[in-house]
Parts: sequence; C-alpha cells; structure tokens
Amino acid sequence: MIMDHLEYCIMKYGTPSYLFDIDKMKETVGKFRKALGGKAGLCFAMKANPFLIGQMETQADRIEVCSMGEFRICKKQGIAPEKLLISGVLKQKEDICEILDTYGGACTYTIESLEQYHCFTDWCGRKEKPVHVYLRLTSGNQFGMDGEAIYNIIKIRKMCPYLNIRGIHYFSGTQKKHAGKIKEELGCLDQFLREMEERTGFQLEQLEYGPGLSVPYFRGQEDRRDSDLNELVRAVEGMEWKGSVMLEMGRALAADCGYYLTSVKDIKQSNGRRYCIVDGGIHQLNYDGQIRGMYEPVFRVWPKSQAGAECQWTVCGSLCTVNDVLMQKAVIRNLKAGNVLIFERAGAYAMTEGMALFLSHELPEVLLYSKEMGWKPVRDRIHTYHWNTENL
Repeated sequence: MIMDHLEYCIMKYGTPSYLFDIDKMKETVGKFRKALGGKAGLCFAMKANPFLIGQMETQADRIEVCSMGEFRICKKQGIAPEKLLISGVLKQKEDICEILDTYGGACTYTIESLEQYHCFTDWCGRKEKPVHVYLRLTSGNQFGMDGEAIYNIIKIRKMCPYLNIRGIHYFSGTQKKHAGKIKEELGCLDQFLREMEERTGFQLEQLEYGPGLSVPYFRGQEDRRDSDLNELVRAVEGMEWKGSVMLEMGRALAADCGYYLTSVKDIKQSNGRRYCIVDGGIHQLNYDGQIRGMYEPVFRVWPKSQAGAECQWTVCGSLCTVNDVLMQKAVIRNLKAGNVLIFERAGAYAMTEGMALFLSHELPEVLLYSKEMGWKPVRDRIHTYHWNTENL
C-alpha cells in the first residue's frame, strides 16, 4: 500500500506532489476485466492522466489520443502504435499526415467530419496503404457527424478501398448521474448499428463507446460505481447487434490511484474563522463539481494527531484569488503548519484541468509507486515563470 510508505515520500520528495499508485490502478483495471468477463475490451483515455500510459499499455487494449501533444507523448515513450486510437475533434490535415507518415495503418483513427474523411482518403489513395478508421457519431454537440453523414460515407466506401471502416465511435459525456442513461444510449446505438447495416449491407465490426461512469469525489456522495458497472455489463450483453464493444474510459480507471499532497504553510484566524494556507491550490487540484471548496473531498492529514481539539478550517491555496478554496469546512484535529494534506481520488484530470500557469507557480513533482518498482519520479518540480515571460 502506498500509504505505508508515505512518510518516506514526503521527507524525500516534498510537496506539492502527485502520487500515482500503480498497484491500485492495476487492481481497478482487473476489477473491470472481471466484471466484463470478456464481453467488451477496455480503452484508456489518456487525457485523464498522461502519466499512466506507460503502465496502461500492458493493462488496456487501447489508448485514446486526442491531440498532437498526446501523440508525441506516446511516441516519446515508445507506446506501440497498434495500441493507439487517434481521436479528437480537431485533426488538421498536417497532423493527420504526420501521424500517418509515422505509423501508417498501425494505429486506428476516428473520423469526425467530412474534412477529416477527405484527408484520410487522400492519403490512402496516394500511398495505396490501408488505414483502419471509426466514424464518430455525434451525441448532439460539436463532436462527430450525424447518422446521414455516416450513412453516406459507408455507402461510397468502395470508392476508397484502402479506407477500412471498422465501426462507430460514440461518447456523450462524463460523470453520468445514473446508469439508466448508459442503458438508454446503448439501446439507441444498438438500433443505429443494426439499421446502418440494413441500409448499407455493410457489417460494422466494432463499437467504441465511452460510458462516462461517475466517480464520487466528495464526502456524502453515493458511490454507485459497482452497481453502474453491473448495469453497463447487462446493457452490453443485451445488445442485438453482433459486433464487438470497446469501452473507452479515463476517470473510472484512473481516479482511485491518485493522491495530491500539499503542505500547510500558514494558519490564522480572521473574524472568528480559521484559515490554513497550503503550498498548492486549485491550480493543481481539480475535482469535477468542485466549487470554491463547498464540497469536502476525501482527504487525510499527515502526521495524524490523536490529541487536541477538532476545529473547522477553511483550506486555501497559494493563489491571489478568493476562488482558491480547497475546503470551506474541513474538521481537522490539532492542525499545525508543516502538516501535509493528502487528497484522494486525484488520479484523473486533477493534475491537468487546473490553472497551472496562474501566478507562475511551480508544477508539482509527479511520482509513481508500486510494490515491485518502489518510488519512481517521472516529472521533476518545474518552474513555469519562463513560460510567462516575454522572449528577450
């Protein structure tokens, strides 16, 4: 357990820091595998946590890439191109060609617009090499194409024999409040896939589907993950369409393995209210639904104190904005400067969705841990002031 070695980590690496427990990550993936029982594959959406892809390469069937930056991370780390699904709403022609020229048909790609379709068919036609693609079906927003556009592409598929249309990609959002929405979506997708095959006479092999399973971040929230997962499995089993299903997830696979550590640097009392100031803040820790610390995330204090009175604290970060509140009413016993607050379930998005460059603070160190490899620093603490400085 990572918590058994926490004191060593704090003393050696300091704060603020992100810790990612690889054993916990593998445990979560294993739980999904067991529940799915081979009825669906797993695709890890790396936008949830790009620091996990080296470990996820052996755990997930596929890794979703949504930008050229993410592509270059995968390339730099030597992730097998066969593992990559190149997705994303914006794929410019030069970006498409760069990836195709690098890996060709080894990757799988999504097509989100007619413009992207023409880019892929143009490359295939010139190179006379096959490329595997998914046509992304919109859920009513800027992502993907409507059903008729997809129908028209499939209908003229023989005009570009090198473009191998494998299936449909669909994602409507994350943190879904109940599994009924997932069941409803899979029902609609089941009908769409069957109708598309009937209209075109073309067998679609696979559905890449992002269920958007929710993760409870705050105390008092219902944890529906097990029941939602069971509902998801039943919905997949109930589909009449006979292709294979790939479930695309980020938050659900990564959230539990992450911890954010930040030290208490100052404590004070103003107008009867206790404040503690930490060396991190909302620029480094972001939970979905977090609003100026109104909801209390799962956290612990190191070292834990058994003595002293419990008091209510407003935990604030290091930014010069009244919005930098991590918790408004945290009840903590004998809080002192030097204590470390450990925020849990910070393995997904927490480190990438904050205002990282605000006030030119440092980026925290990033550490991986497993029982087998011990502590592995994967990013040093980075100064950001030069990124906010004019080129001189």
